[in-house]
Amino acid sequence: MTNLKKILANIVLILFFLVTKNALKAQDVQFSQLFADKMYLNPAFAGSEYCPNLMLSHRNQWPTIQFPFLTYSVAYDQYSELMHGGIGFRLMKDDQGGGVFSKLNADLIYSNKINLSPNMSLKLALEASVYQQNTNSSGLIFSDMIDPLLGVVYPNSEVINNQAIFTPDFSSALLFSYKNYSIGFIASHIPQSLVAEHNDILPLKFTSHISAAIPIFQGDLKKTTFILEPNIVYIQQLNATQLYYGMYFDINNIAIGMFYRQNLKFHFDALIASFHFSIKQLKIGYSYDVTLSSFYKQTLGSHEISFTYLFNCDKKIKNYKTISCPSF
Repeated sequence: MTNLKKILANIVLILFFLVTKNALKAQDVQFSQLFADKMYLNPAFAGSEYCPNLMLSHRNQWPTIQFPFLTYSVAYDQYSELMHGGIGFRLMKDDQGGGVFSKLNADLIYSNKINLSPNMSLKLALEASVYQQNTNSSGLIFSDMIDPLLGVVYPNSEVINNQAIFTPDFSSALLFSYKNYSIGFIASHIPQSLVAEHNDILPLKFTSHISAAIPIFQGDLKKTTFILEPNIVYIQQLNATQLYYGMYFDINNIAIGMFYRQNLKFHFDALIASFHFSIKQLKIGYSYDVTLSSFYKQTLGSHEISFTYLFNCDKKIKNYKTISCPSF
């Protein structure tokens, strides 16, 4: 019975991707902790902390299915005196179907900050990326390989192109901040014709976000600090829309967040609960997506964990101000 379930799961997986390939094309990975890896949300955040900043994250989406969606990410950024702006580097790997479908991308980011006034600034960013998409069909089971009595006994006669696809990619972004408020706009995967499959792998995506860090009570080192951080993020890619909104509640070194994710037709995708805490320069975050659709029993939501470390450094630019935005 177990082998039969595995065979059926493989068949369903194959049919799903073959049928939806042309209809849905590809969509970007979406994280629940949007501000943990700020450069994935908006490349203009590169160098926003001035000192070197290292981030690691892992997302396990739908862990109870046979082949969950697994995503790994590492990012580094800092302000560069030589470049007169922020520089950043990201590396991300996404696995689907137990490695049948995988995507690896590397991003190089540069951002430049323009001080409009003592409390107002504008950051512009460019991102150049390289993507590799792979298909590994060696472990798949097709219907013509199955004997009704003996099981999987026949060789595979299907012809599948397993050749990896490489494509360059470009994105641009801006980030406007005023005191404790910020708003950003991003155009990702700007179309170009260097690789024919580019728009199928990376369709154009638009993102906008607005956030605030509102101090309710600002204490000193020995008193409690209480800050509210409301956030709204809107993402559109092809015909898919996503609205992500909620709030973090910061109490000293602890942050608790609650967010909803839905589309514009008010089909609620998930309720996201987040918990984060800081130990000196290290920030650790965990979030759990509660699936709000009827698929909850089959998927049991999603888990995401992040680690962010801000290194010490001497600020040579005395008037350089960091941007007030959520830490997670």
